[in-house]
Amino acid sequence: MRLAQNLIFIGLAIILVACSDSPQQADPDFRPKSRVAHFSSEHGPIVSIDEAHNNFLTKDGRYKPFAQVLKSDGFRVSSNTKKISEKQLKNVDILVIANALDRYREDWLPPFGEALNQNEVEVLKSWILQGGSLFLVADHTPFPKVINNLTLALGFQFINGHVGNITFSRLNHSLSEHVTTYKSESTQEEQPVFLQSFGQVSSDIQQVRSFGGSAFKAPENAVSLLNLGPGVSATAPEIPFQVEPDTPRVSMKGWSQGAVLKLGKGRVAVFSEGMMFSSQLITSTGKKLGLRSVGAEQNEEFLLNIMRWLADRKNEV
Repeated sequence: MRLAQNLIFIGLAIILVACSDSPQQADPDFRPKSRVAHFSSEHGPIVSIDEAHNNFLTKDGRYKPFAQVLKSDGFRVSSNTKKISEKQLKNVDILVIANALDRYREDWLPPFGEALNQNEVEVLKSWILQGGSLFLVADHTPFPKVINNLTLALGFQFINGHVGNITFSRLNHSLSEHVTTYKSESTQEEQPVFLQSFGQVSSDIQQVRSFGGSAFKAPENAVSLLNLGPGVSATAPEIPFQVEPDTPRVSMKGWSQGAVLKLGKGRVAVFSEGMMFSSQLITSTGKKLGLRSVGAEQNEEFLLNIMRWLADRKNEV
């Protein structure tokens, strides 16, 4: 058992060193899969990727592959460099906040402040209730801590810790049944319009993979898509990345790494791991992780299904 714990620790440490030393960059060779765009590039949904809150993942930085995938499907993608306000959100269909941090941070040492102030949280929630859509990523510690006021306002309770790599599968039900993952034969429902593209139905998602991150408990009215089982645990060190073999572990049974929620007239998608929707190069090793990794072959299609669901908030499915 001790050997197994040490091996788990070593594997986790490799992931954490990569992030803590920040040798990550967008994969310069990444190209989205060939597809017929679901939306017209002139009239597609407007996606704004937040860069106003010291974000670790940005449109032209580590989330460039994320933006490339969206553009390949006709989404119109831009950056947001201003604090959240009614004016800033007026012409936005989907706001993406990915790994925000408190301001002026130069290291990973506590204490940690709030990435969004309370007024921004209130404006954002009001915008969602009135029909806006939010795609939120809060990865491993300290990212959940600094966005805690927003996630709690939306009903999501994060653990401010580290979870190892997970493969979610339809076979063992860790990948939930939802219109963003696959059509249920038992309900005999027609495929929703937002999952159709020129007569072709989006891919039936069988498996997706995450690359660490944290976890959360979703509110009762949400649908957890990525379900953690009894064999998964998390560590919550006082200082990010300083995980030792004897650091206490918490069972993540019943927790989630991805969920969707209808809130008022709007929609929310929350994920506790970011690399699963990007492709990144670890410059210290030359290794690439993310969308082109083994086991993540359908992550790209899964991302587009989520984004189409967020864009389809005017049509209940």
